Amino acid sequence: MAGSRLEKIGTIFTRATGLLKSGAMKPQDKPLWYDIYEAFPPRYEPHYDRSPVIKEIKQIFYPEDVIRGKFYRKYGSPGIISLSDTSPRSSLCQLFVAEYKHLQADSSLTEDRLMEEAALALEARGFYLGHSRHPPKVNHPEITTLEPEEGGSSLAGQGKISQVRLADVFKESQGGEKL
Repeated sequence: MAGSRLEKIGTIFTRATGLLKSGAMKPQDKPLWYDIYEAFPPRYEPHYDRSPVIKEIKQIFYPEDVIRGKFYRKYGSPGIISLSDTSPRSSLCQLFVAEYKHLQADSSLTEDRLMEEAALALEARGFYLGHSRHPPKVNHPEITTLEPEEGGSSLAGQGKISQVRLADVFKESQGGEKL
């Protein structure tokens, strides 16, 4: 019985027990789970022909989950959320859910209207959800890059930042003029 791998003949526990009794497996080589299984056997012996218990699976959606689902369906993913970031900042979706719940408690608007109002409230705070809702960008074609002052590190936020104009770079390369 211990040498058979068919589940019809015995369980893994009965096969391991047979190996221990016959001496094919030394007591110091028995599996870690064996003593636990022996001390706490299952209520019903696992067997291949036992039918599975059919249980109703309960839906465990919270109201916030429904709001999050609508948020991601309408606006998509707002970007990468770093789980290693330990700062207490809330994600854009968390801010949206909080605003939605706040508006829901204060008024009796429809769900679609609540979504729009929550998005508008976040826009008023500077968080733009849709690409079409962003304010128009101001175009400055003459400003192309930012450089730190000489002698400083190239890390962002260090040193004095100066603006380099593309027209001045061309003049310098052609005529030898300096900034």
